[in-house]
Amino acid sequence: MLDTSRASAVLTAARDFAASSGLLSNLEEQLRFLDGYGGPNKATRCILYPDLAEHSFAFLMEIRGPDDRYRPWFGGALIFHGPHDGGGCGCAPTYAVALEPVHGWQVHT
Repeated sequence: MLDTSRASAVLTAARDFAASSGLLSNLEEQLRFLDGYGGPNKATRCILYPDLAEHSFAFLMEIRGPDDRYRPWFGGALIFHGPHDGGGCGCAPTYAVALEPVHGWQVHT
C-alpha cells in the first residue's frame, strides 16, 4: 500500500514535471514498485514524504505485525536524477549515488 497523503502537492508537481519531460512512465513504475513492495498480501505500507531534492521523495516502509498494526521497517528515498545532479554522482542537490548515470527516478535505501 502506498500512502501519498503527506506528499500530495509535491507528487502532483512531480507528475506534471514528469509528463512534460517524457518521464511519467518511469515515475509511475517506481511508485508501483513501492506500492507493491509487500507482495500480494500487502504486508507493507509505504508512506511517501517530500524530500529536500526537487521532484524527489523520502519514504518510510512499514511492515504489518501479527496484531495487524504497522511498524517502521526501513526508510529510503525515491530520487529524481538527471543533469542537475550528474545523473546520480553523489553531488548536490541529491547527494545520492547511482551505479550508472540515471535520468529519471530511482529508489534508494
